[in-house]
Amino acid sequence: MRIINIVTNELHLEKQKLENELERTLNSQKTNTNDKVKQTLELVNKLSCIDSDMITWGKYINKVEVEKKD
Repeated sequence: MRIINIVTNELHLEKQKLENELERTLNSQKTNTNDKVKQTLELVNKLSCIDSDMITWGKYINKVEVEKKD
């Protein structure tokens, strides 16, 4: 199904964007330490949510595929 691929790709894309933003935040020389820590923790939290979403989505896809085989 196309929609499954679209959702999977969107999750991967969002994760890559967040990882890129995290790298930029960590490497920024313009941001003070307190702001950098705050931004880093926010990004790590968002990455954690995406990881959880990807796991949940993967389980759903596997469940749907198993049900189709039955």
